[in-house]
Amino acid sequence: MLLAVMSSPAHAHEPWDDGSVPPPPPSSPADGYSKNMHLLATASHTGGVNTDLAFASDLVFAGHYGGFRIIDISEPGEPVELADVHCNGPQGDVSVWGDLLFLSVDTPQSTPGCEGSRNVTATTPGAWEGVRVFDVSDPTAPRFLQAIRTDCGSHTHTLVPREDGGTYIYVASYPLSASNIGPDCRAPFERISVIDVPGSDRAAGLAARVAAEPAIRGVDLFPGASGAFFACHDIQVLTPRNLAAAACLSQGQLWDISDPLAPRLTADIDTPDVDIWHSAAFTHDGKHVTFGDEYFGAPQEPFGAIWTYAVDNPSTPLSHLRIPRDEPSTYHNFNYVPVAGRNILVSSAYGSGTSVVDLTDPADPREIAHYDMRSNQWSTYWYNGLIIANDISRGVDVLRLGTRQTAGARHLPTLNPQTQTFLLR
Repeated sequence: MLLAVMSSPAHAHEPWDDGSVPPPPPSSPADGYSKNMHLLATASHTGGVNTDLAFASDLVFAGHYGGFRIIDISEPGEPVELADVHCNGPQGDVSVWGDLLFLSVDTPQSTPGCEGSRNVTATTPGAWEGVRVFDVSDPTAPRFLQAIRTDCGSHTHTLVPREDGGTYIYVASYPLSASNIGPDCRAPFERISVIDVPGSDRAAGLAARVAAEPAIRGVDLFPGASGAFFACHDIQVLTPRNLAAAACLSQGQLWDISDPLAPRLTADIDTPDVDIWHSAAFTHDGKHVTFGDEYFGAPQEPFGAIWTYAVDNPSTPLSHLRIPRDEPSTYHNFNYVPVAGRNILVSSAYGSGTSVVDLTDPADPREIAHYDMRSNQWSTYWYNGLIIANDISRGVDVLRLGTRQTAGARHLPTLNPQTQTFLLR
Protein backbone atom coordinates (compact mmCIF):
# COMPACT_ATOMS: atom_id res chain seq x y z
CA MET A 1 0.00 0.00 0.00
CA LEU A 2 1.55 3.32 -1.07
CA LEU A 3 1.01 5.93 1.59
CA ALA A 4 0.40 9.65 1.47
CA VAL A 5 3.47 11.66 0.45
CA MET A 6 3.98 15.26 1.51
CA SER A 7 6.97 17.33 0.46
CA SER A 8 8.19 20.90 0.17
CA PRO A 9 9.27 22.57 -3.08
CA ALA A 10 12.94 22.86 -3.96
CA HIS A 11 14.70 26.19 -3.56
CA ALA A 12 18.16 27.57 -4.21
CA HIS A 13 19.91 27.27 -0.84
CA GLU A 14 23.01 25.49 0.43
CA PRO A 15 22.64 21.75 -0.40
CA TRP A 16 22.04 19.08 2.21
CA ASP A 17 24.94 16.86 3.22
CA ASP A 18 23.86 14.33 0.57
CA GLY A 19 23.84 16.95 -2.19
CA SER A 20 20.07 17.30 -2.53
CA VAL A 21 18.42 20.71 -2.35
CA PRO A 22 16.62 21.86 0.81
CA PRO A 23 13.20 23.50 0.91
CA PRO A 24 12.83 27.26 1.25
CA PRO A 25 13.05 28.76 4.72
CA PRO A 26 9.76 29.56 6.46
CA SER A 27 8.34 32.97 5.74
CA SER A 28 7.73 33.44 9.47
CA PRO A 29 8.19 31.45 12.71
CA ALA A 30 4.47 30.66 12.53
CA ASP A 31 5.24 28.32 9.63
CA GLY A 32 6.44 25.92 12.28
CA TYR A 33 9.82 24.65 11.08
CA SER A 34 13.43 25.73 10.79
CA LYS A 35 14.93 26.14 7.34
CA ASN A 36 17.15 23.07 7.79
CA MET A 37 14.24 20.66 8.41
CA HIS A 38 12.29 19.10 5.56
CA LEU A 39 9.30 16.73 5.68
CA LEU A 40 9.78 14.07 3.01
CA ALA A 41 6.62 12.03 3.55
CA THR A 42 3.97 10.89 6.00
CA ALA A 43 2.90 7.26 6.33
CA SER A 44 -0.58 8.03 7.61
CA HIS A 45 -2.25 6.13 10.42
CA THR A 46 -5.26 7.83 11.96
CA GLY A 47 -8.05 6.93 14.32
CA GLY A 48 -5.82 5.70 17.16
CA VAL A 49 -2.76 6.49 19.27
CA ASN A 50 0.63 6.03 17.59
CA THR A 51 3.53 5.39 19.96
CA ASP A 52 7.10 4.12 19.83
CA LEU A 53 9.45 3.01 17.03
CA ALA A 54 12.14 0.44 16.24
CA PHE A 55 14.16 -0.10 13.06
CA ALA A 56 15.86 -2.84 11.05
CA SER A 57 17.42 -2.44 7.61
CA ASP A 58 14.95 -0.29 5.61
CA LEU A 59 12.02 -1.13 7.87
CA VAL A 60 10.28 0.98 10.49
CA PHE A 61 8.29 -0.85 13.18
CA ALA A 62 5.71 1.60 14.49
CA GLY A 63 3.70 0.74 17.58
CA HIS A 64 0.20 1.93 18.31
CA TYR A 65 -2.51 1.23 20.86
CA GLY A 66 -4.06 -1.37 18.56
CA GLY A 67 -0.88 -3.25 17.55
CA PHE A 68 1.96 -2.25 15.22
CA ARG A 69 2.81 -1.40 11.62
CA ILE A 70 5.77 -2.33 9.43
CA ILE A 71 6.76 0.36 6.91
CA ASP A 72 9.39 0.13 4.16
CA ILE A 73 11.38 3.39 3.88
CA SER A 74 13.90 2.25 1.25
CA GLU A 75 12.47 5.18 -0.75
CA PRO A 76 12.14 7.76 2.04
CA GLY A 77 9.86 10.00 0.03
CA GLU A 78 7.48 7.13 -0.73
CA PRO A 79 7.08 4.92 2.35
CA VAL A 80 5.18 1.69 1.82
CA GLU A 81 3.16 0.01 4.55
CA LEU A 82 3.88 -3.72 4.47
CA ALA A 83 1.65 -4.74 7.39
CA ASP A 84 -0.67 -3.33 10.02
CA VAL A 85 -1.07 -5.94 12.73
CA HIS A 86 -4.22 -5.52 14.81
CA CYS A 87 -3.49 -6.73 18.31
CA ASN A 88 -5.24 -4.57 20.86
CA GLY A 89 -3.39 -3.47 23.97
CA PRO A 90 -1.90 -0.10 24.87
CA GLN A 91 0.69 1.23 24.78
CA GLY A 92 2.51 -0.49 21.95
CA ASP A 93 6.17 -0.02 22.86
CA VAL A 94 8.14 -2.07 20.28
CA SER A 95 11.58 -3.59 19.79
CA VAL A 96 13.05 -5.99 17.23
CA TRP A 97 15.63 -8.75 17.66
CA GLY A 98 16.44 -10.80 14.56
CA ASP A 99 13.19 -12.38 13.40
CA LEU A 100 11.36 -11.34 16.58
CA LEU A 101 9.28 -8.33 17.54
CA PHE A 102 8.26 -7.58 21.13
CA LEU A 103 5.18 -5.49 21.94
CA SER A 104 4.37 -3.98 25.34
CA VAL A 105 0.85 -4.15 26.77
CA ASP A 106 0.15 -2.31 30.02
CA THR A 107 -3.63 -2.48 30.22
CA PRO A 108 -5.43 -5.74 31.11
CA GLN A 109 -6.79 -7.66 28.11
CA SER A 110 -9.43 -10.38 28.09
CA THR A 111 -6.99 -12.91 26.56
CA PRO A 112 -3.23 -13.05 25.86
CA GLY A 113 -3.81 -13.31 22.10
CA CYS A 114 -4.68 -10.64 19.56
CA GLU A 115 -8.38 -11.47 19.66
CA GLY A 116 -8.73 -10.03 23.18
CA SER A 117 -10.44 -6.83 24.26
CA ARG A 118 -9.54 -4.31 26.94
CA ASN A 119 -12.92 -4.08 28.69
CA VAL A 120 -11.65 -5.98 31.71
CA THR A 121 -9.68 -5.39 34.90
CA ALA A 122 -6.56 -7.11 36.10
CA THR A 123 -8.66 -9.16 38.53
CA THR A 124 -10.99 -10.50 35.82
CA PRO A 125 -10.41 -14.28 35.44
CA GLY A 126 -8.05 -14.86 32.54
CA ALA A 127 -7.08 -11.20 32.21
CA TRP A 128 -3.61 -10.70 30.79
CA GLU A 129 -1.00 -7.94 30.33
CA GLY A 130 2.72 -8.09 29.60
CA VAL A 131 4.82 -8.61 26.44
CA ARG A 132 3.60 -10.17 23.20
CA VAL A 133 6.08 -11.88 20.86
CA PHE A 134 5.79 -11.98 17.05
CA ASP A 135 7.72 -13.61 14.22
CA VAL A 136 8.44 -10.85 11.67
CA SER A 137 10.77 -12.86 9.41
CA ASP A 138 8.22 -12.11 6.67
CA PRO A 139 7.48 -8.42 7.23
CA THR A 140 4.37 -8.63 5.10
CA ALA A 141 2.83 -11.36 7.28
CA PRO A 142 3.89 -11.18 10.97
CA ARG A 143 2.81 -14.13 13.11
CA PHE A 144 1.87 -14.06 16.79
CA LEU A 145 3.99 -16.51 18.79
CA GLN A 146 3.17 -16.11 22.46
CA ALA A 147 2.35 -13.70 25.29
CA ILE A 148 4.48 -13.39 28.41
CA ARG A 149 2.66 -12.24 31.55
CA THR A 150 4.54 -9.73 33.71
CA ASP A 151 3.57 -8.06 36.96
CA CYS A 152 1.69 -4.81 36.20
CA GLY A 153 2.07 -5.51 32.48
CA SER A 154 4.67 -3.71 30.38
CA HIS A 155 4.55 0.04 29.99
CA THR A 156 7.89 0.04 28.17
CA HIS A 157 10.71 -2.45 27.66
CA THR A 158 14.41 -2.42 26.76
CA LEU A 159 16.61 -5.06 25.12
CA VAL A 160 19.91 -6.00 26.81
CA PRO A 161 21.77 -8.07 24.17
CA ARG A 162 24.00 -11.01 25.11
CA GLU A 163 27.12 -12.35 23.37
CA ASP A 164 25.49 -15.76 22.87
CA GLY A 165 22.95 -14.35 20.39
CA GLY A 166 20.15 -14.02 22.89
CA THR A 167 18.88 -11.00 24.74
CA TYR A 168 17.33 -10.05 28.02
CA ILE A 169 14.35 -7.68 28.11
CA TYR A 170 14.00 -5.20 30.96
CA VAL A 171 10.28 -4.67 31.49
CA ALA A 172 9.29 -1.38 33.11
CA SER A 173 5.77 -1.39 34.47
CA TYR A 174 3.62 0.18 37.12
CA PRO A 175 -0.09 0.52 37.98
CA LEU A 176 -1.52 3.16 35.69
CA SER A 177 -4.68 3.63 37.73
CA ALA A 178 -6.49 2.25 40.75
CA SER A 179 -8.87 0.34 38.47
CA ASN A 180 -6.27 -2.00 36.93
CA ILE A 181 -4.26 -3.26 39.87
CA GLY A 182 -3.98 -7.04 40.02
CA PRO A 183 -2.77 -9.25 42.87
CA ASP A 184 0.87 -8.90 41.75
CA CYS A 185 0.71 -5.15 41.12
CA ARG A 186 0.51 -3.60 44.54
CA ALA A 187 2.14 -0.41 45.74
CA PRO A 188 4.97 0.27 46.36
CA PHE A 189 5.81 -2.34 43.63
CA GLU A 190 9.60 -1.59 43.45
CA ARG A 191 10.78 -4.08 40.84
CA ILE A 192 11.21 -4.80 37.16
CA SER A 193 10.76 -8.03 35.23
CA VAL A 194 13.60 -9.52 33.18
CA ILE A 195 12.62 -11.75 30.25
CA ASP A 196 15.18 -14.22 28.90
CA VAL A 197 15.10 -14.68 25.10
CA PRO A 198 17.60 -17.46 24.20
CA GLY A 199 18.06 -16.46 20.54
CA SER A 200 16.59 -14.39 17.73
CA ASP A 201 14.47 -16.85 15.75
CA ARG A 202 10.98 -18.32 16.05
CA ALA A 203 12.08 -21.07 18.45
CA ALA A 204 13.67 -18.50 20.76
CA GLY A 205 10.51 -16.42 20.67
CA LEU A 206 8.45 -19.40 21.78
CA ALA A 207 10.96 -20.19 24.56
CA ALA A 208 11.15 -16.67 26.03
CA ARG A 209 10.28 -16.56 29.73
CA VAL A 210 10.55 -14.30 32.78
CA ALA A 211 13.91 -15.12 34.38
CA ALA A 212 14.09 -12.63 37.26
CA GLU A 213 12.23 -9.86 39.06
CA PRO A 214 15.01 -7.75 40.62
CA ALA A 215 14.11 -5.12 43.20
CA ILE A 216 14.55 -1.43 42.40
CA ARG A 217 14.20 1.17 45.11
CA GLY A 218 14.44 4.92 45.25
CA VAL A 219 14.62 7.74 47.72
CA ASP A 220 11.08 8.90 46.89
CA LEU A 221 7.85 7.16 45.98
CA PHE A 222 5.68 8.45 43.15
CA PRO A 223 2.24 9.58 44.40
CA GLY A 224 0.07 7.91 41.75
CA ALA A 225 -3.68 7.42 41.61
CA SER A 226 -3.20 3.81 42.65
CA GLY A 227 -1.06 4.59 45.69
CA ALA A 228 2.53 5.60 46.29
CA PHE A 229 4.92 3.34 44.38
CA PHE A 230 8.39 3.23 42.89
CA ALA A 231 8.78 2.01 39.32
CA CYS A 232 10.51 3.01 36.11
CA HIS A 233 9.00 4.51 33.00
CA ASP A 234 11.91 4.04 30.55
CA ILE A 235 15.27 2.31 30.85
CA GLN A 236 18.24 3.05 28.56
CA VAL A 237 21.22 0.67 28.44
CA LEU A 238 24.81 1.25 27.31
CA THR A 239 26.14 -2.28 27.05
CA PRO A 240 29.87 -1.49 26.43
CA ARG A 241 29.99 0.13 29.88
CA ASN A 242 27.47 -2.22 31.54
CA LEU A 243 25.33 0.78 32.43
CA ALA A 244 21.65 1.59 32.51
CA ALA A 245 19.96 4.96 32.93
CA ALA A 246 16.52 4.49 34.45
CA ALA A 247 13.91 7.23 34.30
CA CYS A 248 11.88 6.19 37.34
CA LEU A 249 9.09 8.78 37.55
CA SER A 250 10.08 10.30 40.91
CA GLN A 251 13.83 10.26 40.15
CA GLY A 252 16.52 9.24 37.70
CA GLN A 253 18.93 6.42 38.45
CA LEU A 254 22.14 4.87 37.09
CA TRP A 255 22.57 1.11 37.38
CA ASP A 256 25.51 -1.25 37.02
CA ILE A 257 24.20 -4.12 34.85
CA SER A 258 27.35 -6.28 34.87
CA ASP A 259 24.97 -8.95 36.12
CA PRO A 260 21.96 -8.18 33.91
CA LEU A 261 19.66 -10.29 36.07
CA ALA A 262 20.52 -8.21 39.14
CA PRO A 263 21.00 -4.49 38.31
CA ARG A 264 22.83 -2.58 41.04
CA LEU A 265 22.01 1.05 41.85
CA THR A 266 25.06 3.33 41.58
CA ALA A 267 23.51 6.81 41.57
CA ASP A 268 20.27 8.55 42.49
CA ILE A 269 19.61 11.65 40.40
CA ASP A 270 17.02 14.00 41.79
CA THR A 271 15.87 17.59 41.34
CA PRO A 272 12.73 19.38 42.51
CA ASP A 273 12.40 20.94 39.04
CA VAL A 274 11.28 17.76 37.24
CA ASP A 275 7.65 16.67 36.98
CA ILE A 276 8.13 13.07 35.75
CA TRP A 277 11.43 11.45 34.81
CA HIS A 278 10.36 9.90 31.50
CA SER A 279 13.27 8.89 29.24
CA ALA A 280 17.06 8.82 29.05
CA ALA A 281 19.87 8.50 26.50
CA PHE A 282 23.63 8.16 26.75
CA THR A 283 25.98 10.09 24.49
CA HIS A 284 27.86 7.80 22.10
CA ASP A 285 31.18 8.43 23.82
CA GLY A 286 29.62 7.13 27.04
CA LYS A 287 30.57 10.24 29.02
CA HIS A 288 27.19 11.93 29.50
CA VAL A 289 23.57 10.99 30.00
CA THR A 290 20.47 13.06 29.23
CA PHE A 291 17.12 12.64 30.97
CA GLY A 292 13.79 14.06 29.80
CA ASP A 293 10.95 15.50 31.86
CA GLU A 294 7.39 14.58 30.87
CA TYR A 295 5.58 17.73 31.95
CA PHE A 296 1.91 18.45 31.25
CA GLY A 297 1.47 21.90 32.77
CA ALA A 298 1.50 25.41 31.35
CA PRO A 299 4.90 26.61 30.06
CA GLN A 300 7.05 27.17 33.13
CA GLU A 301 10.82 27.29 33.47
CA PRO A 302 12.48 24.81 34.00
CA PHE A 303 9.77 22.12 33.81
CA GLY A 304 9.60 19.95 30.69
CA ALA A 305 13.34 20.24 30.06
CA ILE A 306 16.10 17.83 29.14
CA TRP A 307 18.74 17.52 31.86
CA THR A 308 22.32 16.41 31.15
CA TYR A 309 24.80 14.88 33.60
CA ALA A 310 28.34 13.50 33.61
CA VAL A 311 28.03 9.71 33.89
CA ASP A 312 30.97 9.42 36.29
CA ASN A 313 29.81 12.30 38.50
CA PRO A 314 26.04 12.78 38.15
CA SER A 315 25.51 14.64 41.41
CA THR A 316 24.90 18.01 39.72
CA PRO A 317 23.29 18.68 36.32
CA LEU A 318 25.57 20.23 33.70
CA SER A 319 22.61 21.96 32.03
CA HIS A 320 18.95 21.89 31.24
CA LEU A 321 17.01 23.10 28.20
CA ARG A 322 13.32 23.71 27.58
CA ILE A 323 11.79 24.16 24.14
CA PRO A 324 13.10 27.65 23.25
CA ARG A 325 9.78 28.77 21.78
CA ASP A 326 6.52 29.88 23.33
CA GLU A 327 5.06 26.38 23.23
CA PRO A 328 4.54 23.41 25.55
CA SER A 329 7.82 21.74 26.48
CA THR A 330 8.04 18.01 27.03
CA TYR A 331 11.06 16.15 25.67
CA HIS A 332 9.50 12.70 25.32
CA ASN A 333 11.44 9.98 23.46
CA PHE A 334 14.85 10.70 21.91
CA ASN A 335 18.27 9.41 20.85
CA TYR A 336 21.70 10.75 20.02
CA VAL A 337 22.95 10.80 16.42
CA PRO A 338 25.78 8.21 16.12
CA VAL A 339 28.49 10.64 15.00
CA ALA A 340 31.96 10.84 16.52
CA GLY A 341 33.05 14.04 18.23
CA ARG A 342 29.59 15.64 18.46
CA ASN A 343 26.52 15.10 20.63
CA ILE A 344 23.36 15.85 18.63
CA LEU A 345 20.09 14.86 20.28
CA VAL A 346 16.94 14.21 18.22
CA SER A 347 13.75 14.29 20.26
CA SER A 348 9.99 14.24 20.08
CA ALA A 349 8.38 17.05 22.03
CA TYR A 350 4.70 16.17 22.18
CA GLY A 351 2.77 19.29 21.11
CA SER A 352 5.97 20.99 19.92
CA GLY A 353 6.82 18.41 17.26
CA THR A 354 10.47 17.47 16.78
CA SER A 355 13.47 19.24 18.29
CA VAL A 356 17.17 18.77 17.45
CA VAL A 357 19.63 19.92 20.11
CA ASP A 358 23.42 20.33 19.97
CA LEU A 359 24.85 19.09 23.28
CA THR A 360 28.47 18.80 22.16
CA ASP A 361 29.18 21.22 24.97
CA PRO A 362 26.84 19.67 27.57
CA ALA A 363 26.94 22.90 29.60
CA ASP A 364 25.63 24.93 26.66
CA PRO A 365 22.76 23.10 24.90
CA ARG A 366 21.32 24.79 21.80
CA GLU A 367 18.35 23.87 19.62
CA ILE A 368 19.62 23.80 16.04
CA ALA A 369 16.48 22.62 14.22
CA HIS A 370 12.80 21.97 14.76
CA TYR A 371 9.73 20.81 12.88
CA ASP A 372 6.29 21.54 14.25
CA MET A 373 3.47 21.55 11.72
CA ARG A 374 0.43 20.72 13.86
CA SER A 375 2.60 17.93 15.28
CA ASN A 376 2.02 15.90 18.42
CA GLN A 377 4.88 13.45 18.30
CA TRP A 378 5.30 10.55 20.72
CA SER A 379 8.71 9.39 19.48
CA THR A 380 11.36 10.91 17.23
CA TYR A 381 14.70 9.26 16.43
CA TRP A 382 17.66 9.59 14.10
CA TYR A 383 18.12 6.55 11.87
CA ASN A 384 20.55 6.23 8.96
CA GLY A 385 20.49 9.81 7.72
CA LEU A 386 16.79 10.35 8.39
CA ILE A 387 14.68 11.57 11.27
CA ILE A 388 11.68 9.32 11.86
CA ALA A 389 8.80 10.51 14.05
CA ASN A 390 5.62 8.77 15.14
CA ASP A 391 2.93 11.41 15.45
CA ILE A 392 0.23 10.42 17.94
CA SER A 393 -2.69 11.15 15.63
CA ARG A 394 -1.16 11.39 12.13
CA GLY A 395 1.29 8.51 11.75
CA VAL A 396 4.95 8.18 10.78
CA ASP A 397 6.74 11.29 9.50
CA VAL A 398 9.97 10.90 7.51
CA LEU A 399 12.12 14.03 7.83
CA ARG A 400 15.49 15.17 6.55
CA LEU A 401 17.87 17.38 8.54
CA GLY A 402 20.30 19.57 6.62
CA THR A 403 23.26 20.40 8.84
CA ARG A 404 26.99 19.77 8.80
CA GLN A 405 26.83 18.73 12.44
CA THR A 406 25.54 15.27 11.54
CA ALA A 407 27.98 14.64 8.65
CA GLY A 408 29.67 11.26 8.96
CA ALA A 409 26.98 9.72 11.17
CA ARG A 410 27.19 5.94 11.30
CA HIS A 411 24.63 3.83 9.45
CA LEU A 412 23.23 0.98 11.52
CA PRO A 413 21.79 -2.41 10.52
CA THR A 414 19.16 -2.13 13.25
CA LEU A 415 18.13 0.28 15.99
CA ASN A 416 16.21 -0.18 19.20
CA PRO A 417 16.59 3.37 20.48
CA GLN A 418 16.67 2.37 24.17
CA THR A 419 19.62 0.02 23.52
CA GLN A 420 23.09 1.42 22.80
CA THR A 421 25.61 -1.29 21.89
CA PHE A 422 28.74 0.64 20.83
CA LEU A 423 30.93 3.60 21.72
CA LEU A 424 32.26 6.33 19.42
CA ARG A 425 35.41 8.27 20.33
